[in-house]
Amino acid sequence: MPISKKVIQENELSIHVFKDGFSFCTTNARPFFPLESDKIEPSNTLEKIVASLTFEENEKIVGIHFDHPATFVPKMLFNPSQKETYLNYNVLYEKDRVISENQTDDDLIKILFPLNNKVESALKLHFRNISFKHYSKILYDLCTASEADEDSTAMNIHLQDDRFDLFVFKNNKLMMFNTYHCLNEDTFLYFVMAVAEDLSLSPEAFNIVFFGKYNRFDKYYTALKSYHDKIFFSDEQDTLIFDEKNHPAPYFLNLIA
Repeated sequence: MPISKKVIQENELSIHVFKDGFSFCTTNARPFFPLESDKIEPSNTLEKIVASLTFEENEKIVGIHFDHPATFVPKMLFNPSQKETYLNYNVLYEKDRVISENQTDDDLIKILFPLNNKVESALKLHFRNISFKHYSKILYDLCTASEADEDSTAMNIHLQDDRFDLFVFKNNKLMMFNTYHCLNEDTFLYFVMAVAEDLSLSPEAFNIVFFGKYNRFDKYYTALKSYHDKIFFSDEQDTLIFDEKNHPAPYFLNLIA
């Protein structure tokens, strides 16, 4: 199941929204600015950042939410009146947030996540044509857009600084998705092995595919090699010419959706 992301081109801007900051990614810059999203107010630091970097000139602008994990609900089972119930299964929902929805490109999954309206409102003041989506939608769509071998099973893993996202696909159909908080190899291995056991996946029966390969995550790759042989990396030829140490989710540094 090869995965290949679309790389940012000239006049394209990808804005990444985290709980503790924002990243503005273009072809020639990837600045990350620490700024708590809960403190977004008119005439604040965010406005000064945007004004100083003249990002408004970009033709395609996408905002990507990383500030909260998401819940996946099969569209055929989705009941709009139960949004809060779905979200509370695995996401901490704060009452001052609204519940936002994304739809996967294959029209099979509803993606729900908490949203701080102040963030989008503040960005829309500067970028009138900006569109927003959750990062998990982008990962899912990349997986399902790739060609799967017949009767194949793949575990796709997206590593971030303090958590990782895990998808399991069989014949390009989603079997499960979840996001796990993780700060060390032991926790990482525990969740990966627990998912494999719950789904009755024998080691020789499935591939593990990481979204990209980055030095900061070497300890996770090495730990997993002791338990699983069939490990692959998408976009392995991808080269980041900028220092990605301050960005919490390096796979997205040069991605446009």
